[in-house]
Amino acid sequence: MLTLVFAVGVAAAGCAMTAAYVYLRPGDDHRHAERLARRWLIATAVLGVTALCLRFGWLLLS
Repeated sequence: MLTLVFAVGVAAAGCAMTAAYVYLRPGDDHRHAERLARRWLIATAVLGVTALCLRFGWLLLS
């Protein structure tokens, strides 16, 4: 379970870094980059909440 929580947290961090890179990349159409970064941030939020729920579920089960 610890491995699962850690993997989901690392995936959330990776999504956040990708969103920052996509948004701050120079030379792109800003509207397209903003839409793409928003999608990455939504994935970050979903994975972050999933990691929190897994952690609290793990606490309740132990």
